[in-house]
Amino acid sequence: MREPNEVRRLEDRIFTVPNALSLARLFMVPIVMALLLARADGLVTALFVLAAVTDFLDGRLARRAGPTRLGQILDPMADRLLLSSAAVVLAVRALLPAWAVAILVGRDLLTLVGSVVMGSKIRVNRVGKTATAVLMGAIALVVLIPGTVIGEIMFYTGFGLSIVAGLMYLRSVGRVFGGD
Repeated sequence: MREPNEVRRLEDRIFTVPNALSLARLFMVPIVMALLLARADGLVTALFVLAAVTDFLDGRLARRAGPTRLGQILDPMADRLLLSSAAVVLAVRALLPAWAVAILVGRDLLTLVGSVVMGSKIRVNRVGKTATAVLMGAIALVVLIPGTVIGEIMFYTGFGLSIVAGLMYLRSVGRVFGGD
């Protein structure tokens, strides 16, 4: 039988504020998609700003308290699903280039599968974190002010950083498997 402290520690590793923030972002995905399709762009922009804030907060809080296994899955999953789904709808609405969105979604799918398979053996890198932040800002700008040059520059910057982060991730996977 487990001691009360042992059970409490197990709960702390699942029911944490960072995990709740990641879950909130995950639950935003269908809402954001529906609002984008309904062209409720002001509300979507507000949700993206909220998502960016929760992403920043859960990262800071998780580093302070120590990351959990659930958090290591939830956080990148929430980010990838939110960004990819929004980008797909924006490509359908012709606000983002379909070719770039297809590459971004493919990279995100590979990253998600890799993070589940590799677990904590591969760490999220700063380039990937920066790419996520830039892409969230870019999507908010593209939705709020379609055709803005700043939004496009931010999107392509985030896209480029995302590709670089993906290559760095592949290199890390290669190291884990002994090839370099």
